Amino acid sequence: MVPMKYKGLGFERYDSDAYNKEAVASMKALVAEAAKGAFVYGPPGTGKSMLVAVFANEKQKAGTDTMFLTAAELFSETIGAANETSRIKFTEKTEKAPCLVVDDLDAAHLNQEAGETLIGLLKVRQDNNLQTIVASKFPLADVPAKTEGVGEELHEMLEGLGAHIVLK
Repeated sequence: MVPMKYKGLGFERYDSDAYNKEAVASMKALVAEAAKGAFVYGPPGTGKSMLVAVFANEKQKAGTDTMFLTAAELFSETIGAANETSRIKFTEKTEKAPCLVVDDLDAAHLNQEAGETLIGLLKVRQDNNLQTIVASKFPLADVPAKTEGVGEELHEMLEGLGAHIVLK
């Protein structure tokens, strides 16, 4: 679910500065795409969450079922869920959503189990040509050092999403 403060917000109302016009244009282009995804990076305060939420809203307006969640929500539902049935249903839902947006990936979430979970999800989605957008507080180049044990493989999977969009 897109955070309430971004609910219904579209690109026409996105307040981008001159530095981020290219990032906004790249995300606008992805709305029309079905399988191409993106890794979106920007330091805190650059508008990553708003940009990916606007993207999710626009995908929904275009008629594409879009699932929006934070990395913390993803990992708590797939790793920390107490109920096995709920975990399986949630995993299936994330694997099959025509468009999945994962916001707020940061180093605090990336232990080995979380990294393996994200790799597995990305592989399934890539094999099924499903659009995936991942927004991160750290650059793609930092993934190997920030992920215990599976950093190189996760880096390759994130790099394979398609576009690399940087906010400043």
